[in-house]
Amino acid sequence: MHVILNQCIRGRMPQAMFAVFLHSTLRVCIYIAGVSLAAYPLSAGKAPSLISVIFDLAVLLTAVLAGEMLSYGLYATISPLVRNQAASIRDMFSGFTDKSRRVIKTALLFTALNAAAMLLLGMLAALPASPVRPLLETFGEGGTMLAAALSFVVLAALLTLPFTFSYLILLTKADAGVRQSFAVSWKLLIRQIPHFVAFIIYAGGKDLVTVFIIQLLLFAMPRGEVAGTSFQLIATIASFIGVLAEYRALTRGYLAVCIYFFSEAGILRPHGGPGTEIGGPEDAPREPDAEAGGQDTAGDQAP
Repeated sequence: MHVILNQCIRGRMPQAMFAVFLHSTLRVCIYIAGVSLAAYPLSAGKAPSLISVIFDLAVLLTAVLAGEMLSYGLYATISPLVRNQAASIRDMFSGFTDKSRRVIKTALLFTALNAAAMLLLGMLAALPASPVRPLLETFGEGGTMLAAALSFVVLAALLTLPFTFSYLILLTKADAGVRQSFAVSWKLLIRQIPHFVAFIIYAGGKDLVTVFIIQLLLFAMPRGEVAGTSFQLIATIASFIGVLAEYRALTRGYLAVCIYFFSEAGILRPHGGPGTEIGGPEDAPREPDAEAGGQDTAGDQAP
C-alpha cells in the first residue's frame, strides 16, 4: 500500500496542503466563534441559567456540526486528487449544499459521538474515585484545560475511528444512506484498526519526525531575557519549519485515509509501467460493502 501512497502523493501535495490549510483555518474560526458566543454571557457577568446553559450547548454543538460538514468537504476536495481527477476548492463547501441531506445527517451522528465523548469525560472526571481527575490535576491549574482538551480529543478519536470512511462512502456511492455508510465503514475498519493507524503514522513519515525534533529543540532552548537575539531568531525559524512539517504530515495523513479506503474498495491499485497513473478511468470502483463481507446493504437508506 505504501507504493500506492507514494504514487498518489507525487505532484499533488501543494493542492492538498492548501485544502487542508483552508479546512483547518475555517474549523478553527468556527470553533472560536462558537466558544466566544457561548462564553459571552459569563464574560458579561450574567449568572448562568438553565436556558443559557442549553443555548451555550446548542451553540457549541452547532459549531462542531459545521466543522464536521467541512470535513466532508475536505474529503470531497482531496479524494479526486488521489484518483487523478479534477478537484475544485468549491467542493470544500459541498456538504452545505447537499440536497439529499445525507451529509448533514452523517455529520449529526459524528456530532453526537463527540458530544458522547464530552459527556463521558465529564462523568469520569466527576466520579469520587475517578481515574481521570488525578491525571488532570498533575498538570497544574494552568494545564488542566489543555489536559482535558487532549483527553477529549483522544476519547472522541476512539469513538469515531471505526467510522472514518463514512464520508468517503457517501462520496463514492450516490445511493448510500447514513446507516449504510457507518455500517460499511465499521466492517472495513474494525478488524484492521491497528494496521490502519500504523499506515496513517507511516504516511506522516519524516515530517512527524521533524515535528518531534523541533518540539524537543524548542523545549530545550532558553526563553525570556536569558535567550539572546540569535536564539530567538533560531526559535522563530524552527517554529515556521515545524508548522510547515505539521501541515505536510496532516495532509499526508488525510491522503492516506483516502488511499486506504480506495485500496480496500478496489478502486486504486499500483501501476508498474512508466507513465501510468493511479485512479484513471479504467479503475472502475467496486462496491465498498462487497469488500466488507459481501452483504448487500444497497437498500439501507438514511433514516
